[in-house]
Amino acid sequence: MIKKIVSFIIILVFTFTILLTSSACNKTTSSQESIKQNNKDIQSKLIECMDDYFKKNQFNGTVLVAKDDDVLLNKAYGMADYDNNIANTTHTVFSIGSITKQFTATAILMLQENKLLSVQDPLSKYISDYPNGDKIKIYNLLTHTSGIPEYLNFIESMEGGKHTYTPEKLIELFKNKSLNFDTGTSFEYCNSNYILLGYIIEKVSKMKYEDYIEKNIIKPLNLNKTGFLNSQPTITDKAIGYSSISANLNKYTKIFETESSLPYAAGGMYSTDEDLYIWENALYTGKLINEKSLDEMFTPYLNNYGYGWCINKSNEDGNIIYHQGNISGYTSFIARNIDKKYLLIILSNKDNDSYAVNTIPMRLSKILENK
Repeated sequence: MIKKIVSFIIILVFTFTILLTSSACNKTTSSQESIKQNNKDIQSKLIECMDDYFKKNQFNGTVLVAKDDDVLLNKAYGMADYDNNIANTTHTVFSIGSITKQFTATAILMLQENKLLSVQDPLSKYISDYPNGDKIKIYNLLTHTSGIPEYLNFIESMEGGKHTYTPEKLIELFKNKSLNFDTGTSFEYCNSNYILLGYIIEKVSKMKYEDYIEKNIIKPLNLNKTGFLNSQPTITDKAIGYSSISANLNKYTKIFETESSLPYAAGGMYSTDEDLYIWENALYTGKLINEKSLDEMFTPYLNNYGYGWCINKSNEDGNIIYHQGNISGYTSFIARNIDKKYLLIILSNKDNDSYAVNTIPMRLSKILENK
């Protein structure tokens, strides 16, 4: 009798366990289906939103949107070359301007991890006769708190072919100019800082800046359509840059190409939204630099600027890491909401495209957050 009761209890427990497991599996499946359906609804709204911007002549370029590691939108709009009737595609190459700074900052942190430099090193360690070089640290260059003036204010022309520059020549443009403020006391976004960082990368690695980035970032990640403007003859599928586009009236104005040697480590790269998606995921998942370096990079210093990134921490909006890029004829924008797990990459072949960096990201974010 006792054996029968024990057997009955075992069977009862076993049956109950199966029911619980089945219920949990059903709930998991139901939850996954719900997320899938929600993402589908979001995807439809994203497409509708971007199609509307294009129809209203408010965007020309490519957009990639990902949420929870799923790419919900990867689409091209408008023309890469109006004269030759070549449309933008998801493989079209764009100049990315200041998004280059992310790559430069990552390279500095790679070298720091390898104990080849420290962000607390003074600039004088790498350029012995740099004025105030003992006070200016690599950290100040990364965070735009050096006080060094903007080198673009001292060039004769940005137009390609008129002047070519080595890193040393670029530094000579601003090296002996007075500081705009005492180092470390204020923030002023300044491309000169990242010109110096590129030069430091060369001194420490004993490689050209471009070669270091290619060897340590571009090739390991197979970023096949990412590279440097100063190798332009080898670039294929690159969009033409325009100062204005009126697709409905078939009117457009080309803009001059920036001298390829001028932007250097501050803005001299090109890429596609698909390559930048790979780059972003690699950076955030520790494939390039470790967690300690990432924390350092994404810490908001003065004016909420980190190392090559702007940081916006908000209880309502979440923790957003972002940056935009502008270079003659092109506008770029990347933003990742760490808390709400979505990513926006927008590349435009229109100069100073305010829709690409302001209106469109805001609208897409609201859709992703179901607002």
